[in-house]
Amino acid sequence: MRDHLAFTLVYFLSHILVSVYCNFFISSNIQLMYLLSIYFYVFIIFMCFRLIKYISTNREIQRLSENIEIEEKSFSCEQQAAIQLIHRIHHSYQDQIYEVKAQADNTHKFISQWIHNLKTPLSVIDLILQNYKLNPTGYALALQHVEEEKDKLLSMLNQMLKFFRLEHFTRDYNPEPINLLESLRSLINSKRNQYIYNHVYPVIECEDERITVMTDSKWNTAMLDQIISNAIKYSNPGEEAKPIHFRIGQRGDQVVLSIKDEGIGIEPVDLQRVFQPFFTGKNGRTHHQATGIGLYVCSEIARKLGHRLTITSEVNQGTEVQISYLSKMKENVR
Repeated sequence: MRDHLAFTLVYFLSHILVSVYCNFFISSNIQLMYLLSIYFYVFIIFMCFRLIKYISTNREIQRLSENIEIEEKSFSCEQQAAIQLIHRIHHSYQDQIYEVKAQADNTHKFISQWIHNLKTPLSVIDLILQNYKLNPTGYALALQHVEEEKDKLLSMLNQMLKFFRLEHFTRDYNPEPINLLESLRSLINSKRNQYIYNHVYPVIECEDERITVMTDSKWNTAMLDQIISNAIKYSNPGEEAKPIHFRIGQRGDQVVLSIKDEGIGIEPVDLQRVFQPFFTGKNGRTHHQATGIGLYVCSEIARKLGHRLTITSEVNQGTEVQISYLSKMKENVR
C-alpha cells in the first residue's frame, strides 16, 4: 500500500471528480452508488494482482540467500532490474568470500609448512648442544654450527615476514627511479662474508653506469637479496672459487639484470615449478636448508612491482635469473 499510495490517491481523486460531475446529470443515488462500487471493486481486484506479484517477487528475492537461482517469471521491468542487481551483488560477494577463504587456506598452509621447516634447525642445535656436553673441548666447532643454524632460522623468519607483508603491499609501496648498479653493489658488499665462506666471487658487467630503473627500492632489494643468496648457496664450489656473473643491459625501454651462477643447476622437470610455494624439487632433497619460499616470494614481488622475472638453468652448468625493469635514463649524472 505504501508503494501504491500515490496511485491510490490519483485513482480515487479522479473517480470522485467523475462522480461529482455525474451527480449533476444522474438524479438517482442508487446509480451513483453503483458507479462508486464499480470503481472500488476494480481497485480491489487490481491491488490483489499487485499483492500476488509482490509476494511472488519477494519470495524469489528471499531464495537468493539460499544460493538458489531465480526462475524466469513474468516480472515487471522494475522488478527484473532490482532482482538482477541483487543477483550481481550476491555473486560479487560470493566471489569475494571464496577469495578470502582461498587466501586464508593458503596462509594456513604457509604457516604450517613454515613451522615444520623451523623444527629442523632447532633439532640440529639441540644435537650440537648434546654433543658439546659429551665433548666440551669442541666448543669452537659447536659455536660455528650453532651460528650456521641461527642464520638459517633468521633467513626463514625474514622470508615469512616478506610473505606476510605482501598481503599489504600497497601500504608499503613507493616507486621511484633508482640507480640499479649502485643498489646492486651495496647488496653485494653486504654479503661479503657469504661469498668468502662459499668460495664464490662476484663479477659485474654494466653497459652504462647511469642507467636507472623505476621500482620500489625496499622491495627490489628484498627480491635481489633472495636471488643472490640462492646463487651463492647453490654455486657448488670445487677446489677453485667460482664466479657469479651480474650483467646490466639496456633493451629498448627496459633494463635487464642478469644474475648467473656456475652451480648445480635445476632439473628440467623442476624448472617449471620453481615459483610454486614450498616446492624444493630435487635440489631440496640434497640441500636441506631449502624452504621453497624464496623464489615464490620473489615472483610475487616481481609481479606486484610490474617486473618480469624469468629463470633458465642446466644441470651442473648453472642457473641464470633475469629481471626486466622499466628504464629511466638520467642525462646529467655526475
